[in-house]
Amino acid sequence: MTVHLHWFLPTGGDGRTLVDRHAYTDGGIKRERITPVSGVRAPDIEYLAQIAKAAEQLGFETVLTPTGTWCEDAWLTTVALAQHTERLKFLVAFRPGVISPVLAA
Repeated sequence: MTVHLHWFLPTGGDGRTLVDRHAYTDGGIKRERITPVSGVRAPDIEYLAQIAKAAEQLGFETVLTPTGTWCEDAWLTTVALAQHTERLKFLVAFRPGVISPVLAA
C-alpha cells in the first residue's frame, strides 16, 4: 500500500493561528495594511515558492491551492509556483457553488 501525502499553500497569508492569518487582506479588497499585524506573513511569491520547494523536498506529492476572495488567485499562483518545483503537483480547490463549472473551464 502506498501512502500519498498532500500539503496546503497559504495563499491567504500565513500566521501563528488560524484566526489572524487573513488579517492583512482586509476582506480581500485591499492588499496593504497601515499597521502590520504581528506574526502574519503575506503570501508573496517568494514565500509560497519556499513552501512549495520544502513540501517537494519532504516528499509531499501534491499541494492544495485554495480559492476564495480572501486569498490570491489560485490559477495564477499555481502557474507561478510550477516553475519553482520539479515533481510537485498542484491541486486547485475548485468550488462549483461559487463559480460556474462552465465559466471555470
